[in-house]
Amino acid sequence: MAGNAFRFLLREPWPRIIGIPLLGGALGLIYNEPPYEAWNFLLSISITAIIWQGDYTIIMAMRRRLPEASHTWKRVLLSIALVGSYNMIVDTTICEALIRFNLQNNEYLANAFWVRTAMNMGIAFFVGTLYEAGYFFGQWKKQLLETEEVKSQHLRSELSVLKNQISPHFLFNSLNTLVTLIDEDAQQAARFTQKLSDVYRYILQHKDKEVVDLRTELEFTEAYNYLMKMRFEQSIDIRLNVDEGSRSLLIAPLTLQMLVENAVKHNVASIASPLRVDIYVENGRSLIVRNNLRRKQTVEGSTGTGLANIKQRYAYLSDRQVDVIETREHFLVALPLLEMAAHPETVRA
Repeated sequence: MAGNAFRFLLREPWPRIIGIPLLGGALGLIYNEPPYEAWNFLLSISITAIIWQGDYTIIMAMRRRLPEASHTWKRVLLSIALVGSYNMIVDTTICEALIRFNLQNNEYLANAFWVRTAMNMGIAFFVGTLYEAGYFFGQWKKQLLETEEVKSQHLRSELSVLKNQISPHFLFNSLNTLVTLIDEDAQQAARFTQKLSDVYRYILQHKDKEVVDLRTELEFTEAYNYLMKMRFEQSIDIRLNVDEGSRSLLIAPLTLQMLVENAVKHNVASIASPLRVDIYVENGRSLIVRNNLRRKQTVEGSTGTGLANIKQRYAYLSDRQVDVIETREHFLVALPLLEMAAHPETVRA
C-alpha cells in the first residue's frame, strides 16, 4: 500500500522537479532583501514543495473521480476550490509558526491576510492550469490515436473483404476455361490443370499480403499468361517489358492477373485480330497495363468488381490514384508503384 502511494507521488514528476525550485526561488527573491541567505531560499522552496505536492495530489484525485471530458468544468472548479482552500490552510499555518517562533521576518509575512489569499489563489490557478492543460492535451492525443486506430482497423477490414473477392473470382473464370479445354483437348486440359495448380498456390500464398514486390508479381503473371496462351493460342499477345531496377518496387498482389483477365473478358480476340496486352513501367513511378480496344457487345459472367476492387485497394495503400484512360484504340490502367516505408505494414508512393 505504501509502495503504491509512493509511486503515485512520483508520477508526472517533471513539472514539480522543474517548477518547485523555480517558483520557490522566485518567491525567495521577491519577498527577501539583500543580502540573501541560503536559509531564506531553502525555506521558500520547502514551503512551495509542500503546497505544490498537496495541489498535485488534489488535482490527481479530482482527475480520477471526474475523468470524462463532459466533467471538465466541474473538475476544474472543484480542483481550484479545494487547492485554494488547501493553500490557504497550509500557508496560514506555516506563516503563524514562522512568526511565533521568530524563524523568519520578511515582506510576505507582513502582508495582510487578503494579499496572501490572492497570492495563494494565484498559485492554485497556475498549478491547476498547468496540470489541466497537460491532461487535456493528453486526452486529446489519446482520442486522436484511438480514432486513427479505429479508422485503420476499418480500412484493414475493408481491404480483407476486397482481397477475399480475388480468389473465388479467379477460380470461377479458370474453371470455365478448363471446362472448355476438356471438350477440346484432354491432354492440354491436364497441362492446364497443373499450371492452374501452380498459379492457385501463388494466390493462396499471397492473397493475404497487402503488397508484394513487382518481380514476384511478374513471375506469377508469366505463369498466368501461359494459361491464357494455352486457351487462346495466337489470339492473345501479352508482352512484359519491365526493367530490372523497377522490379524491387511494390504492387498490390494479383492486380496484374485481374487486369489481364479483364482485358480478355471484355475484348474480342482472334488470330486475325489478336488481343495485345502491354505491361511496362512509365517514369519509374507507374506500372502501365494497356490493351488494344475491341469491346465485346455482351460480357458473360461479368460482376463489374475487378477494376473497382483494384481502385479500392490502392486507395488504402497509397495517396496516388489508379488512373484509367480509354481512347478509341486503347484501354490503359496506370498502377502506382510503391516503396516500403519505415513501418513494414505501410507503403508510400
